[in-house]
Amino acid sequence: MKMDAESYLKTGSNELRVLEYRVAGIVFGINILKVSKIINELVNFTQLPESHPAIKGIFKDMDHVIPVIDLATFLGIDTAETKRDKLIVTEFFGMLCGFWVERVDWIHHFKWEDVIDAEKVFGGVEHKYTIGIVRPTEDRMVQLLDYETILLDLCPYLQQANVASYEGTADFSGKRVLIAEDSPAVRAMLVSEMTGLGFQVVESSDGAQGWEEYQKQPFDLVISDVEMPQMDGLALTMRIRQSERPDTPVLVYSSIGDVGMKARASYLKADAHVTKLNLGLLVETAEKLLRGEKVDPEEPGEAVPASGTIETIPID
Repeated sequence: MKMDAESYLKTGSNELRVLEYRVAGIVFGINILKVSKIINELVNFTQLPESHPAIKGIFKDMDHVIPVIDLATFLGIDTAETKRDKLIVTEFFGMLCGFWVERVDWIHHFKWEDVIDAEKVFGGVEHKYTIGIVRPTEDRMVQLLDYETILLDLCPYLQQANVASYEGTADFSGKRVLIAEDSPAVRAMLVSEMTGLGFQVVESSDGAQGWEEYQKQPFDLVISDVEMPQMDGLALTMRIRQSERPDTPVLVYSSIGDVGMKARASYLKADAHVTKLNLGLLVETAEKLLRGEKVDPEEPGEAVPASGTIETIPID
């Protein structure tokens, strides 16, 4: 059975499907919307000397040159006996990259409310790259990694290159913005940028918390990620549109920049969709929305189209 990465998600249904894989025997997972394809054998592979130890090289797939990231090395897992038989090619931030893993096992079907926030599990213990946990069965746990922070740590230039150079004349002083974003690294970038522009920022680490904050006070703008524990950004958008303040501008800010995600955001009446990490376009779009201008949710940002489907693997 082949499963296209876009076929399962019902708009606003708060659904999640997780591709389970292993690195040195440790179980991890990734939202299949981030997965472009799974490669069994690397061809046209070239090693990269003097690069980050976790970046093992590059390979060519059709017209794309894709970096290969060894997750075991990056996460500091003992790699002596680690096999690397699969490459999970992902697309987010408008980029393609490959994660080298031991094996790919299953696709699991969850609701976002099934995702356990890692902060609630680890408390004050350092867990920089684990953002959530799901439990396919009572005795099994799958860690969801913060792939956005992993990529930002590997490529610091992404943060520097995408710092907004706002040249407009709008006065954002006193404007209240709600930011719903579960990645600490991306949330910090957003809070810093919007605060620097004069916004009064209220931040939340997931959609459910964002919805609680939204009900407490009016906001001039909501900026929401899509992938978040408890409630995703599309479900949050639907709640806002059914609320007592349904006209609040909602800007979906997602690392998943494909046409399908833009269409879903548009269907739920989000006012705009901007692909991370395009902060300049984010601010420009926010200015237009605050002026009351209409923005086509399918226009902002350009996505790299997915080049394949997930291979045949079991689904629970």
